[in-house]
Amino acid sequence: MSMLRSYLLITFRNLLKNRIYTIINVIGLTVGIASVIMILLYVQDEISYDRYHPDTAHIYRIYWQSDNPQTRTPHPMAQALADDFPEVTSAVTLSPIWGPGLTRQSFSVRNLEKDIQYNEKNILSVDSTFFDVFPLKIINGNKSKVLRTPGKLLLSQSAATKYFGEEDPIGKFLAVDGDENLVEIEGVYEDMPQQSHFHASALVSYVHMKAFEDPESAYYTWADFGHFNYIKLRPDADAKKLESQLMDWAKKYLNPTEEDLQYIKRNNAGFKLQNIRDIHLQSHLMWELEANGNIEYVYIMTAAAMLILIIAAINFMNLTTAKSAERAKEIGVRRTLGALKKQLSFQFIGESLLVALFSMIMAGLVVEILLPYFNMLTGKELKVDLIHNPLIVVGILAIGSLTGILSGLYPSAILSSINPVQVLKGKFVTSKGGNRFSKLLVVFQFTMAIILISGTVIILHQLSFIQNKNLGFAKDATLLIPIRQDEMRRNFETLQIELKKLSGVVEVGASSNVPGTQFNQNPIYSVSDAQHQVNASQMFVDFDLIKTLDLKIASGRGFDRAFPGDTANSFIINESAVQALQMTDPIGKEIVLVLDENLVRGSVIGVLKDFHYQSLHQPVRPVIIQRLPYYNTVLVRLSAENIMGTISSIESVWKNFDNSNGFEYSFLEDTINSQYTSEYKMGLVFGLFAGIAIIISCMGLFGLATLNFAQRKKEIGIRKVMGAPVGILLLTLVRDYSKLIITSTVFAIPIAWWIMNNWLNNFVFKIGINVGVFLLTGLGTLLIAWVTIGYLTLRTVAVNPVDTLKEE
Repeated sequence: MSMLRSYLLITFRNLLKNRIYTIINVIGLTVGIASVIMILLYVQDEISYDRYHPDTAHIYRIYWQSDNPQTRTPHPMAQALADDFPEVTSAVTLSPIWGPGLTRQSFSVRNLEKDIQYNEKNILSVDSTFFDVFPLKIINGNKSKVLRTPGKLLLSQSAATKYFGEEDPIGKFLAVDGDENLVEIEGVYEDMPQQSHFHASALVSYVHMKAFEDPESAYYTWADFGHFNYIKLRPDADAKKLESQLMDWAKKYLNPTEEDLQYIKRNNAGFKLQNIRDIHLQSHLMWELEANGNIEYVYIMTAAAMLILIIAAINFMNLTTAKSAERAKEIGVRRTLGALKKQLSFQFIGESLLVALFSMIMAGLVVEILLPYFNMLTGKELKVDLIHNPLIVVGILAIGSLTGILSGLYPSAILSSINPVQVLKGKFVTSKGGNRFSKLLVVFQFTMAIILISGTVIILHQLSFIQNKNLGFAKDATLLIPIRQDEMRRNFETLQIELKKLSGVVEVGASSNVPGTQFNQNPIYSVSDAQHQVNASQMFVDFDLIKTLDLKIASGRGFDRAFPGDTANSFIINESAVQALQMTDPIGKEIVLVLDENLVRGSVIGVLKDFHYQSLHQPVRPVIIQRLPYYNTVLVRLSAENIMGTISSIESVWKNFDNSNGFEYSFLEDTINSQYTSEYKMGLVFGLFAGIAIIISCMGLFGLATLNFAQRKKEIGIRKVMGAPVGILLLTLVRDYSKLIITSTVFAIPIAWWIMNNWLNNFVFKIGINVGVFLLTGLGTLLIAWVTIGYLTLRTVAVNPVDTLKEE
């Protein structure tokens, strides 16, 4: 006990004596550990999606694999699987409530008694078996009776509180999409966890929705791929075996034609199973219910955090070793008095562990302070819940302890191996191998820092390229206003006339879909070549949509009021559709649009130049446009002056046509930019960690320079006595560290090139990687390094040689 007390006293005395180095060590380790903690919280959140119940291991989504893989499948499929396969214990079909053009419909929901109104987009149509598949609790209501009758609605717990406060909502009514459309609340269910691949503020039964559907509609048949089907399997079921049987089984319901069978064979198409735990990070199909994460970004962020911790640990080793010369006599005396190597090693590792544990405590405080800002950066709601998540406590303790032990091993090996005789004669010099190892660690630090910095620069260049690329349409100052009522669609032309009267309004159009959102796809083919079908994104527009978006016509014409026949049988297609259909002179040629079981035959009246209606991750695909009043959004292009004043005027006009729903708008540019949200976040996180890495690396360089300059004081003194100019001495001291940075740049270039080239391959339209980015990054890092060691260099050169040589 007395020995341990002695070790602790010596440790505290040394830490306080060298408080500058202690502070640098603590800051470096604190930042490194805090970075790892926040990233691990982020990673834990990402990998915990759809794992909120043990049953999720047996829940699968059915999707359609083809040349355009998608999540939507036919409505009857789930129940048919439950009927035909005994290993399927329960099944459910669900779907958002689609607006025209298959965009998610936003509804105004209002409590008439309290005059509380919100716009709800997360309303799902579901089967009565929903709660048999998804393990959510019914907080209020009868599980066996809900979702079985029309005119009824279930609310999530937060939605119920939003509309009714603390009142019991059962039996009360909400007006949905108009005061005359009342639905009764029949239950309240617990909120879906944040870590779920879809969310619903309200559930309505398919029984209710079918009451409003055209009896002739194919929407609820096997012909329509418009729903999301989930099944729950027995724990002992073989999901792979079931998946292999799906396509042959489904053929008896689909009744495919010979052309369908050829398409299936040609594209290796078929139904597949996807465990819901794999959806968030590994699924990027068409028609995902919500934007998913990316497993690659999880790997990148994990690697970045670990690299920062390693860089911080390297700092600790170098800074501790840098002070070894000053502690050499202490070690020599203790070795002479009989101290064993293992006792000295224990002491130095203990010192490292103490610093690491203190840094861990400081890191916890830093995380608590910075986590809200990190949440803003990542769009998460992360929190350190030590009580309910003991793994976090274990992880933090493990990180701190391992960092301390591993960081102390190398310095303890150096210090405990000191020859006491040489030390007491004043001849202690660290080995060349030790110096080389320290330099190697610095090269590693700066290599990683340069990779992070150059990666950040390339990400920012790509994002700048995205923002400034000509997408083929007018995106600036274009307002998007959702249409929520059929009456608004019928009265659109009157609304359009009124809006065009406003100063500041340039053009007004309407469309089922807008760039940056998902488009419904249907096969098209030329009448002259019916065997050659291609999938095309479908749009329904008004006469002026092409002018509003300033789309360019390559040949033919746009829709024109002078041609009354410009309706369902007049098509405008884009250049990609012309190429895909292998048409040489498309104007006036007939093509066929396949809509479920219906064929729409019409003539091509115009060809648009390709425009990027999807993200730049994707190539420009075929588009087919019809002039039909199935609008979902009004687009208003504004002049640049007094935009907010113009919007206020638009709102006044809008309320004359729709006063029951709130006026809601967004900007087209924001919709387009939202496609790159994960890239923007990654750029910010990369930049943050790059800055941290370079700062910590420079601290390590400071430590190495301190060690080196301390050992070269006599050499510098002799050079000064011999008449060496100050400039030459400065160059001599800086040269070695410049070599380290240049070496780091050489190592970093191929690694960063490979990493960022793989990242850029996620985009069809992208920048080229210029080696100048890496050279400029290396040069910038070199300048920062010079600034870092500049003070030490000047101080070393300025020392009076008499003071350094008098000991000889």
